[in-house]
Amino acid sequence: MIDDDGDLVATVAAILTTAGYEVLTALTGEQGLEIAFTGHPHLILLDVTMPGMDGHQVCRELQFGYTKDIPVVFLTARAELSHMLQAHRSGASGYITKPFQPDHLLETITDVLRETSVHRDDVTGLPTLASTQVEVQRMLFDHGQLGLVYVSLSGIQTLEQLQGFEVVDDVYRVVGECLEQARGDLIRDEDFVSVSSLGDAFLIVLSPSRDSGFVAEEDLLVVKRRLQQHLSSRLETELENPMLGQVDVFIGSSRLTQSPKIRFKRALLDAIARATRSIEVERDEIRARLRHEFEAIMADGLLSCIFHPIVSLDDFTAIGFELLARGPRQSELHRPDALFEVARGEGRVDELDRLCRRAACEAGSDLPPGRLRFVNTEPATMFLHSRGGSFVQEFVEGVKSSQRGLTVIEITENSVIDDFDRMREVVHQLRAHGFRVAVDDAGAGYAGLQTMVEIEPDFIKLDISLIRGVDNSIVKQRLVRTLRDFCREAAVTLIAEGIETRRQLDTLRDIGVSHGQGFLFGLPNADTPLREAYPPLETVTPE
Repeated sequence: MIDDDGDLVATVAAILTTAGYEVLTALTGEQGLEIAFTGHPHLILLDVTMPGMDGHQVCRELQFGYTKDIPVVFLTARAELSHMLQAHRSGASGYITKPFQPDHLLETITDVLRETSVHRDDVTGLPTLASTQVEVQRMLFDHGQLGLVYVSLSGIQTLEQLQGFEVVDDVYRVVGECLEQARGDLIRDEDFVSVSSLGDAFLIVLSPSRDSGFVAEEDLLVVKRRLQQHLSSRLETELENPMLGQVDVFIGSSRLTQSPKIRFKRALLDAIARATRSIEVERDEIRARLRHEFEAIMADGLLSCIFHPIVSLDDFTAIGFELLARGPRQSELHRPDALFEVARGEGRVDELDRLCRRAACEAGSDLPPGRLRFVNTEPATMFLHSRGGSFVQEFVEGVKSSQRGLTVIEITENSVIDDFDRMREVVHQLRAHGFRVAVDDAGAGYAGLQTMVEIEPDFIKLDISLIRGVDNSIVKQRLVRTLRDFCREAAVTLIAEGIETRRQLDTLRDIGVSHGQGFLFGLPNADTPLREAYPPLETVTPE
């Protein structure tokens, strides 16, 4: 509970403790945020009017990081409808006005906890499969047969890893809205939409044809085609994130038939399993095609590099470029995430990673004199080769001695580093040959400050999840300031990745971040001539 009224806090804590709850209390918004981030409560009771941070501000800050899924209930004397609507926009799950009855308080808490965990998906707001089973069973009893359309998204895990949960939440929200709005247009009004209990797929239940009384396979195929086109179009037009090209929509279908011999729940789960298997058949066909294409790319070394500028945030001059490996331009494996997904399935990640490094080293010779070239690698790859020193030797052989001092090896923090002694030895060998080292994706939630302390990098690149929304988040701003201070003390250059709006840029400059990278300064493009400076582009600054 977060409230500046100490007597009320004590009273509410006593009521909830008697009811079996453990209660953590805070008298200010700032203190409440700290407790929420460290204590991980199941629910937060929040006052609106408080000195310092008010309740709406606290609620918005809670939408970042590990607290994003904690339901918030406002407990306030503000009873006007406009206040309730503002609370909803801030992310609140419930609203209680003062003075209140203890029974009403306990009932609201119970309902919110139940609703957020069982009845409604917390991202889309759509009903969960658990809450719609009774309605589906009634429909099956009335019609004897139903159609199921199962919508699944591919590439979500990679997108969340690279861009953060906010982007993925936006994808799910758009898909959920699209399916809900499809009623009466792409599907009949009496059909309805629910979200699977895992929250990562969507289920549409279709009633049979009015004329025939059963669900025809042709009807399911028509609905699938319409939804496929509609969803792909909506995602492309409403989500202006270049990374969304890696998200694919897959739709499967099956029929659910009433039987006196089979329990309804098992019949429903079996129908969903059949729908997902039809998706797997389609995916297997795609995988086979991509494996064949992957073999050709690896056999002929068909990789190239594009350059993305890293700029000074004072005057936007380019201090260097990140070298990004790409497959053939018109290929489905043009993007590195698609390439590495196939490589993982084939057990050839190390081979592909080596080919990408070689392409990057070769492309680095084309950069303007004096500019840094940043090359990505992962700790697992470094460890695999470090016994014989072949990892370091690859860079020594691939980079001219005159360019080694300009070459920065980026060690991504997207995986856990569990052998720092080995890591330090590899880094020491790289530095002995003149290379510099950067920690990539800092703040993404793995080794964190330990990685930075152990490696002692020359550069630290802030993860995009910290930069997105930094202009509106006090918590993110504090985290960035902490890393800024660390870098200043350790004489490390701090680079903010993923800058996409002018407001983010202005906030980072005010905080004192010296360098940045992101779509605001231009998209990675092999056809764009390299320049001395990359001033912000007004056309990629959506509010």
